[in-house]
Amino acid sequence: MFSPRSRILTPAAALAAGAALGSLTRLLETNASTAGRAVYLVVNEAWPWSALAFCVGLACASRVASAALAAASLVAAVVAYYAVDAHTTWGGVLSATLAWGAVALVAGPILGLLGNLARMRGLRGLTFRLVIPLLAVVETSARLQAEVSVQGPVGETAWTITRLAAVAACLALAAYTVLINRRHRGRPSDGQG
Repeated sequence: MFSPRSRILTPAAALAAGAALGSLTRLLETNASTAGRAVYLVVNEAWPWSALAFCVGLACASRVASAALAAASLVAAVVAYYAVDAHTTWGGVLSATLAWGAVALVAGPILGLLGNLARMRGLRGLTFRLVIPLLAVVETSARLQAEVSVQGPVGETAWTITRLAAVAACLALAAYTVLINRRHRGRPSDGQG
């Protein structure tokens, strides 16, 4: 099913993606440009970090590997996020890293397993495939209500675009699943739903 090379590349890619997300988020925090601020407001939400663990789980054939690698990728993201920060005292960095690392160790396996379950065909898999776009819709809607006065038009635009893209992703995933189910309806069942 998977070559020995993929057993090395998949964990390496998961850790690299986590480190990249954590570093990018921290570096964008101090970006003064409008575009940089908008990107920061989007990647510093829960749903992109959840999407990282979910996609790692989606990429793994095994549910155990999905859970373990998803947690590891989130821990790598947390460590990279705080390692990039040179303006905080080490005590603050250590306590924040430990706290968010604990969250990563709890949420990572759950999100990785959800990603792995999203590999299922049909409506069963659709339920899991909708997790991240729905999380993005809920989170951006909450931020639009609670934080627009603080973040201003940049936040409003970034979150509105993100919410619209997430709704479009939900619709596209549902439409794709319906089309595939209709296409396979006339074929003999292969035992998968």
